Amino acid sequence: MDEKNTQERSSINPEMVDAPQNTKKTIRRLISLLLEQKVAMVLIALSTLLSIGLFAVTPLIMGWAIDALIGTLQVNGPGGGFAELAEIIGVPLIILAAAYLLSACFSFVQEYTMASVGEKLVLSLRKKVSEKITKLPLRYYDSHQTGDLLSRTTNDLDRVAEVLKTGLLQFINGAVNIVVSIAVMLSLNAFLTVLILLSMSISVVVTKWISAKNFKVSLDNQSVLGELNGQIEEMFTGNLIIKTFNRQEAMQGTIKAISQRQYEANKKAQFVMFAIYPVIRFLTQLGFVMTAIVGGILVVNNTMTIGIVQAFLQYVNQISEPITQSSYFLNSFQAAMASVERVLDVLDEEEELPDSPSLKELPKTRGAVTFENVQFGYIPEKMLMNGVSLSVKPNEMVAIVGPTGAGKTTLVNLLMRFYELNGGRILIDDTDIRELSKSQLRKIVGMVLQDTWLFNGTIAENIAYGKMDATREEIVAAATASRCDHFIRTLPKGYDTVIAGEDGSLSQGEMQLLTIARVMLVNPTLLILDEATSSVDTRTELAIQNAMAQIMEGKTSFVIAHRLSTIKTADMILVMKDGDIIEKGTHEGLLAEETFYRQMYESQFAAAPEVG
Repeated sequence: MDEKNTQERSSINPEMVDAPQNTKKTIRRLISLLLEQKVAMVLIALSTLLSIGLFAVTPLIMGWAIDALIGTLQVNGPGGGFAELAEIIGVPLIILAAAYLLSACFSFVQEYTMASVGEKLVLSLRKKVSEKITKLPLRYYDSHQTGDLLSRTTNDLDRVAEVLKTGLLQFINGAVNIVVSIAVMLSLNAFLTVLILLSMSISVVVTKWISAKNFKVSLDNQSVLGELNGQIEEMFTGNLIIKTFNRQEAMQGTIKAISQRQYEANKKAQFVMFAIYPVIRFLTQLGFVMTAIVGGILVVNNTMTIGIVQAFLQYVNQISEPITQSSYFLNSFQAAMASVERVLDVLDEEEELPDSPSLKELPKTRGAVTFENVQFGYIPEKMLMNGVSLSVKPNEMVAIVGPTGAGKTTLVNLLMRFYELNGGRILIDDTDIRELSKSQLRKIVGMVLQDTWLFNGTIAENIAYGKMDATREEIVAAATASRCDHFIRTLPKGYDTVIAGEDGSLSQGEMQLLTIARVMLVNPTLLILDEATSSVDTRTELAIQNAMAQIMEGKTSFVIAHRLSTIKTADMILVMKDGDIIEKGTHEGLLAEETFYRQMYESQFAAAPEVG
């Protein structure tokens, strides 16, 4: 199968772990987006400080209780009853319980608010992207894969939401916990604190090294997984072609080979992932052991109490866990920043030129079209059209022919203002189309494309897509004129039958007929038919031509066709090559001379036709 396509799909695999191109800039923009919810962010900050602060004092409270109990035992000796025990540690235990309870409450507020912030941010970005998609020029879709855009608007945003709701919260809690715990430890005993931090620095270095390895093997694993998904997609979508050319065994061999590679890559990734925790926990326990040993020596020397040593041991556990988790968060945060960056790239794309502030209205159009010295190139450095001029009278049928890549579709796309001109202008009834709103322009011009597009809905809704307030009688009239009323009535629920674009319930020809009915219902002044009959049989094509001849009465129409036999009655035939109009005339006139059109016509029929 096509290796290039497979690589492209792999490169945009939404599950792939990737890195942002400009982390600092992306973080700044993410923070600015989060600050749009200032009240919630302030509430999160306060809840975090209070929750972590209360949690951080619990070891001190327990140390206070232990030292009080030991002090009493040293003075009074063992044997006191429950009342004496309650008097000694009752108050500390009540304070400890209150601290844990309040810390849990503030933690709940923090997590609930952060989840809300994350979802609102993603909702806001999704709305912005949805709005942006409608404003992007057609040029953007020409240079970007549909799968890539879908990945940005779904998987990337989901990844951002997940990191904001869980990973970022854990990181903030961990960072604040570490800072507060170290501050308390330094206030208790600076020497022991420095020793603990030195021992834990080994854990940090090893964590960073293993996390880099984890990132690399995860990247390799996701890359192979993307390649496997691409091959499986080809196997499903191209199943008919695979069987036609007896490539089943070859495809199975390819899938097995990639599956084996993915198995090895995933096994390696899982090994590295599950090796992190035991190694890091072992190293952090060294700090715990060092604290116990040095603390015991300090207790023996009467420079520290057992309660304070106990507090230190708890603080070691409190700061070791966030350090362990930080490597995982940094990887996921890096991937999330890459996702944010990809979404922001869409939002930063150049939009269609806005409508002119001084728009004109054409309440009634005659259908005259003029191209004046039109210049256009998909890439400014490489022009496709240089000085194309054309004048079409109202109600004329203009046929556009030429080899693939000649610029036929581009010409009509410029009339629809899907692309902006590099020079010259296009006029409808002596009015520059740039002086009309895009909405009005596209109501004037109706278009039937070679590629049919139907959405999930009823037959009637699909026909009425351009005129949603159409009555059932209008819908049926349009369907009858386009010769699709008969097959619609044979469907289980007629016009109320629910269909989808590629569900297989309709043939390609029937789908094309519905798209023609859709344009007929709108009843525009100008018609563009881009290979509109290319997917139907000869009999259906003849019926469509008759219907189109009826609807084109009183309208200016542009017909792009490869079957030259279908455009004999055109008022004007434009022959295009390399973006320019090289010949212009009627069917008979162009055949009467040694023209490129005549060569095309003869090549289709393998013999020179009679003229006259």
